Amino acid sequence: MAKLGITNHNGIPALIYKPDAKLLPRPHLYIILALMPLVFAAGLIVSLPVGIAGLILSFIANVITHYWAIKRIDSELYAIDYFISMMKCLKKLYAIEGLCELFIMQELRSSYAIFNKIARKTPVTKSDMGADFNESLRIYANVAFLIDVRRYNRFIKLIARHNHEFHQIYRAIGELDIAQAILSFRMSLPVSSTPLFNDVNALDFDEIYHPLIENPVTNSHIFHKNSLITGANATGKSTFIKALAINGILAQTIYTCAAKRFATRFAMIMTSMAMRDDLLGGESYFVVEVKSLKRILDMVEKRPCICYIDEILRGTNTVERIAASTAILTHLSTQDTLCIAASHDIELTHLLKHIHANYHFSEYVTNDGITFDYKLKTGPTVTRNAIKLLDFMGFDSEIVENANEIANKRGGFLND
Repeated sequence: MAKLGITNHNGIPALIYKPDAKLLPRPHLYIILALMPLVFAAGLIVSLPVGIAGLILSFIANVITHYWAIKRIDSELYAIDYFISMMKCLKKLYAIEGLCELFIMQELRSSYAIFNKIARKTPVTKSDMGADFNESLRIYANVAFLIDVRRYNRFIKLIARHNHEFHQIYRAIGELDIAQAILSFRMSLPVSSTPLFNDVNALDFDEIYHPLIENPVTNSHIFHKNSLITGANATGKSTFIKALAINGILAQTIYTCAAKRFATRFAMIMTSMAMRDDLLGGESYFVVEVKSLKRILDMVEKRPCICYIDEILRGTNTVERIAASTAILTHLSTQDTLCIAASHDIELTHLLKHIHANYHFSEYVTNDGITFDYKLKTGPTVTRNAIKLLDFMGFDSEIVENANEIANKRGGFLND
């Protein structure tokens, strides 16, 4: 499979869907032109001058026709060459003990047999200026009798006549490649499983983790309703909901999860996270974020969704952020969706406590610094660590003390 390689824009789809359009026009003309050298060669017996002149003219005509045709079908030659490489790959795969017994390989045998004979020879011969005498003679004969041009048309006609089988071979090679890639991905994970699908609007998982993190911390839980995840900075909120989203996508695409167990329903995975302002488009962070949320709101009206929103509306002021966030999350709770949102705004845990379950991530403060366990816990967060981080990062003590004083004065507002 590796030796088959990758050829971008290989042209195979065009041969699948419109093979007749790739035929060279006036195929009978090529047969006549190919016979002309033989006719004039026989004419040498009758008239030597006429025979020689006819051979020269027919050769010139066929050279022009050959290179005109090759130039016209140049893009198709790459597709045919790639297809022949696929046939050679299949031949090697059939030689592997056990692999040839797979259902997909058994199903492919009749299609393989149709194209195998003609694929043994490349429809178009590439000229080689450094070829030996026998090879040079073969090339001249190929041009003089339009062998490759006529072979090309026969090949295209065969594809058109057995279009389903041609498509089947192309699809099977792709499926084998994908299957091998998925297996390789599964084997690269410390723990993997196949998902369980049901009709319940919930997420049920054991030991889930983010597949791109080395030595990840796992979490197990069941989300039965829309949920709000709070927590201090760097405690793992964003990574956790990204892990949920990624596993939801992997489950519904390659039937693989980075978890010991993952049960869900078929639903559109919608996310609003890692927003950035668009300088070239002239859009601020907040505008980009609003558009992302609007995309989610439009989709939940059309089909079942699982939504993941990270740091909802953090691009605006506190009062309007909390008001708008409450309204959006309340609306999502009325739709056929499961929404998991992360936020620093503790106020939301009170405003949404009747319709959203509350969870949090937390940290531990010691004399050596702040440590995180990255474990999901029940209930809203009761800690903040932004000012503590300033202290541990070496900020001036006056700044830290002043920040703590301001926070304590406004603590009532922040926690109510």
